Amino acid sequence: MSKTAKNYHPPTHDEIAVCARRIYEIEGRPEGKAMEHWLQAEAQLVAERKAQAGLSPAGKAAAKPLNAVSPAAATARGEGWQTPARPALHRN
Repeated sequence: MSKTAKNYHPPTHDEIAVCARRIYEIEGRPEGKAMEHWLQAEAQLVAERKAQAGLSPAGKAAAKPLNAVSPAAATARGEGWQTPARPALHRN
């Protein structure tokens, strides 16, 4: 394993939830898009972390980061949004 690969840490469930919440807020709190927001947040955080760890190809730009919101602030404004259930892991 390379030194840069050791610096990559996948986002946690809570980090994805906070990012998905920001996306939900930015898009005007639309109903029925929780899973879309979750997947968008997960992809964005993975891309950002891989870029920081030097694992992304140099020619590709990472997803545009959103303004940071603390978990406490996101929770305080939490009406109308719930974290979607964790997707089931498929094991073969």
